[in-house]
Amino acid sequence: MRLTHEQLLRLRKRHFGYRVTLAYELALVMLLPIAQEVTLLLSLLLIGQALVLMVFVSRFSALRSTRPFMYALGCSAIALELIWHAALVWSPQVGRALTLPHVAVWVLFLLVAVIRKVKSLIREPFVTTSVVLGAASGYLTVGIAGGVMLSALWVFHPEAFIATALPTLTPDAAANVGVAPALMAASYGLLTTAGTDVLTPNNVAAQVLANLITITGQLYVAILIGLILGRVHQRVN
Repeated sequence: MRLTHEQLLRLRKRHFGYRVTLAYELALVMLLPIAQEVTLLLSLLLIGQALVLMVFVSRFSALRSTRPFMYALGCSAIALELIWHAALVWSPQVGRALTLPHVAVWVLFLLVAVIRKVKSLIREPFVTTSVVLGAASGYLTVGIAGGVMLSALWVFHPEAFIATALPTLTPDAAANVGVAPALMAASYGLLTTAGTDVLTPNNVAAQVLANLITITGQLYVAILIGLILGRVHQRVN
């Protein structure tokens, strides 16, 4: 397959974006212990995640028709993240009311990013190291989305969690998000089927969400394996 100079340039920038996204998401996971001590760090990391996905991946994606929708969701997620945190400090009731739209926009943005990435990977002309790394970054993005959903469940139904398995919180309103890094880590435990001990076994909402995260992770791995094997088979033939 011969590519034009413009196509080759976009391909290289897109592959660079795959590598940047994976490196950033790995850094986000590694910084979770520090985010447990610094309340706003995880929110800043999530905002950075949105910017990375928009600037380094969506910008050079071949899926041009849905790019404006991706940008709109990303900007909305960033705005709601800032507004939500401010509301939790100044008016906890308003912050609680904003939790559902805040989480809905973030989850939708991250899932759209994953779906777009899968579609982009399917259209890649070759399976290279960058393509595989891009697929791996999509897996980590699923874990981030799971962490956001677990944080929402904590705000609405804290009884769905085992308090003794979570970090000790101070009584101020902003501490409602103090468990977010621990819940993000728990999401990756569910994603990789290692499991987590922070969820109440007899709470239906908690178990449904846990199963959803685990099943999504396994489906993504299956899609990734199918993609790589399919591309290799095409090159052999």
